[in-house]
Amino acid sequence: MTAPAPVSEGAPKTLPLSRPRSSGRWQRLIIGASSVLVALVAWEFYARSLESNLFIPTLTSVIVAFVDLSQDPEFWTAYRQTLVPFAWGLGTALVTGVPLGLLMGRSKPLTQISTPYLAFLNALPISTLVPVVVITFGIGLIARSAVVYLFAIVDIVLTTAAGIRYINPDLLEMSDAFGANRWTRVKRVIVPGAMPGILAALRIGAGRAVVGMVVMELLLVAVGVGRLISRYKDGFKSPELYAVIISLAAFGLAVMAIVGAVEKRATRWRGE
Repeated sequence: MTAPAPVSEGAPKTLPLSRPRSSGRWQRLIIGASSVLVALVAWEFYARSLESNLFIPTLTSVIVAFVDLSQDPEFWTAYRQTLVPFAWGLGTALVTGVPLGLLMGRSKPLTQISTPYLAFLNALPISTLVPVVVITFGIGLIARSAVVYLFAIVDIVLTTAAGIRYINPDLLEMSDAFGANRWTRVKRVIVPGAMPGILAALRIGAGRAVVGMVVMELLLVAVGVGRLISRYKDGFKSPELYAVIISLAAFGLAVMAIVGAVEKRATRWRGE
């Protein structure tokens, strides 16, 4: 019986199979959840070790306060009052910011004209404009929406303008070669090509709008969630105060998750 021929050292070796992408996703999820769990346990033990929980309540008391608040109609009414200017401000910023960003990405003169103003707003802390908003619009719905708008508009414009770089120049040349008019070129080439930048602008603008929503409630007029924060702060009700703050954080994470899912689904055609 003939012995098998020895494998030479120069023979190619079989490469190991790549790890499935789902396993890496589950690994990141487990590590993230574990870190959050450790932080929550540390919070509970640290709060219990204090002589007074006036400033740092226990996690269990915050959870109880959150459950009680979720059953209170005033809590959801406050959120509805806060979400109305949030929706108006973010929606207006998207309607005006995305077209302006697209125009800036395609027009150098417009970019040169608008860049100083955008740079000024980008460098200026937007919260300092709240008194100007009050003088101009008062303290009604328009003023609250304007604060959210100011927080979101700059990032939306700049991110959308940067998204023009995603457009393949060959596609623009091809559209010119086939005699496409300006509207067809915008609809078929520019907007689809800049879609990753537009969706990134939506994600960044939504995050900034959440910040503007909270600043609007705390600095302008406390009619919604800000009223609850002021009430619990003045009454030294730490569990309820922490519960409201955590609910705002959960709302921001939910908004970012929804926008991220929309962005991922809308840009699936681009591949890896």
